[in-house]
Amino acid sequence: MDQLLIVGSKSIAQELLVSLQSLGVVQIDPLEPAEGQALARLKLRGEERLTKERWDAVVAQTESLIDMLGLKGRATGTAKSGVPEKLEDIETLLQGVGAQVEGLVAERSEIADELDLIDLYHKVFRELAPGLAQLEGSRYLAGVSFIVSVDAFEATKAALEEALDSQVVLSVKPLESGSRELVVIAAVYKDDIAKLRAALGRLGTAELKLPERYADLGVAKAVHVMEERSQALPKRQKAIEEELAQLAGQHAAKLSALEQVALNQQARFHALEEMAEGRYSFALQGWVPSADSAKVVTALKKQFGERLIIEAVEADPHHAENVPVKLENASWVKPFEGLLALFAPPKYGSFDPSWTLAVFFPLFFGLVVGDIAFGLMFLMLGLWMRARGKNGKPLSLGPLGIVIPPAALVPIGIVVNWTAVWTIVFGFVYGEFFGNFLEKWPKGQPIFSPATESGHGLIPILLFRVEEFTPLLLLTIGFGVLQVLGGWAIRAYYGYIHKDKKHLWEGIGMFSGLLAVVIFAYAFLTNNLNTPVLVISGIGLLIFLVSVVLSGVVLMLVELISNSGNILSYLRLFAVGLSAALIANLVTDLGFALGGIAPVIGPLLGIVIALLVHLIALVLTIIGHTLQPLRLQYVEFFTKFGFYDENGRPYQPFRLFGGKA
Repeated sequence: MDQLLIVGSKSIAQELLVSLQSLGVVQIDPLEPAEGQALARLKLRGEERLTKERWDAVVAQTESLIDMLGLKGRATGTAKSGVPEKLEDIETLLQGVGAQVEGLVAERSEIADELDLIDLYHKVFRELAPGLAQLEGSRYLAGVSFIVSVDAFEATKAALEEALDSQVVLSVKPLESGSRELVVIAAVYKDDIAKLRAALGRLGTAELKLPERYADLGVAKAVHVMEERSQALPKRQKAIEEELAQLAGQHAAKLSALEQVALNQQARFHALEEMAEGRYSFALQGWVPSADSAKVVTALKKQFGERLIIEAVEADPHHAENVPVKLENASWVKPFEGLLALFAPPKYGSFDPSWTLAVFFPLFFGLVVGDIAFGLMFLMLGLWMRARGKNGKPLSLGPLGIVIPPAALVPIGIVVNWTAVWTIVFGFVYGEFFGNFLEKWPKGQPIFSPATESGHGLIPILLFRVEEFTPLLLLTIGFGVLQVLGGWAIRAYYGYIHKDKKHLWEGIGMFSGLLAVVIFAYAFLTNNLNTPVLVISGIGLLIFLVSVVLSGVVLMLVELISNSGNILSYLRLFAVGLSAALIANLVTDLGFALGGIAPVIGPLLGIVIALLVHLIALVLTIIGHTLQPLRLQYVEFFTKFGFYDENGRPYQPFRLFGGKA
């Protein structure tokens, strides 16, 4: 990464930003001049400030219209030829479209509110209408309605009769069939209506009143109007949706293009405020990938000539601070960078573990799941997600409220495909297809059979993991040794190249100490303890103790024990995988057991039930199968080379939104 410093006349600042935005590779950083310097942070004034605010308003209004028309996240294409060039014309266009859309959306909201009111009040007042209508037309009587529970009715009745000297008549109906609540109409003389309401207030019982928009109609007419509106409003609702859909189709591409234009303009004004300014000049500071540095300098020199002074200096990877990080990985690793995007990127000049995620995550996932049938299911899912993303279609996760954009679906699909490949590979090694299905089918000559039952099946199972534990135990511990010791080796290497003695000796010490522990433990467990093993282990521990002193990290004494536990933590791959295999076997056994119930129905029922239970079990366990391999990377491996000790910041180049503006 190269640091870029550009100085020039203020009159060409906007033109420079247009060029940098088109180049799309320069990240602009705020430039804060020190006190006493001739330069100060650039401030927008007068017409420039007003223009920025107008573009901000255009962005806000465009995004609001896109949201109201349901176009957010939808691939709409662009119609740049229909987008006005002048800001005034853009504002006029948005005001016209906005007036139509906002009016329809406001009406739709009002209709929804009214339908909610009708749904809430209509049923109750339809029951009350006959009684209350008579009281409303009476010269001497008045009435109040309320709802009370069956259990509280007698107490309420007694309290009202006491408060009104028994000059009250109650009419009671159940709120709904089978309901424990009652709808009550209390009738009194008009002179006593205030006493009745006061008594209800003391009881904490609320009077049932018509909503405000229907209050002046009277109960009978209000119920009639509610019934009419309940029929008419949904029709108007449907018409509004059709009008909005028509407006969306008519303006989708144009609004998308307008949003891009407005965002580009907004970004330029924001970048302008990141500069420093003198009386006649400006200064801009930024970063550009070293591979693009010469191209940027050449392009700017060609366009501006001597009007710009440009300086590009390569960042020092050993002592660089606050340098943006652009991950540079092979194409097969790129999709896995999303798994690293959960955290801040590694510090500039430090180890990028993207490729280790690309290698070990799908490998560990396949080792755990290890089933040909499940692998084929994952492969179909990954191919479908990738195709959907390439077609520009987002994926909604329904009740979770998560929408995965098309750009993210493609790399996710590729990651799923890699996990599927390793799942199929290990499925063949374990001889598993929906668990032990191919050990039982075809009957008499199945596809797979354990190696101990030679001649029973077509293909001998290479590793029968539900019975042969030792190979997988050793394999998973081997992965633990590789990653934990490898992590400390990486720490030592980067400590060496960055001339950081603490990290160098910490890495050397932990690597040597753990290697000594591993060698000693293996020799002890296999009854191979001898003089060479003791000498090698002793040398490793001696290097460890010397490194503790040279690094000054006394906690290494404790970390040696905890890191030994980290190696054993990789046994979780064996344990989780074994449980997955046993569950799959049980489900398949269930299917075969059901298949023996009846000649035709039994096998069909067994297949359906087994597939359904397999799917449910897979859905319930897939999160664990995914998180366990990731946890080993994020916790056991990443912590060893100091991934979380110092973070970088992501490379965010100043570029155009959606192409030329």
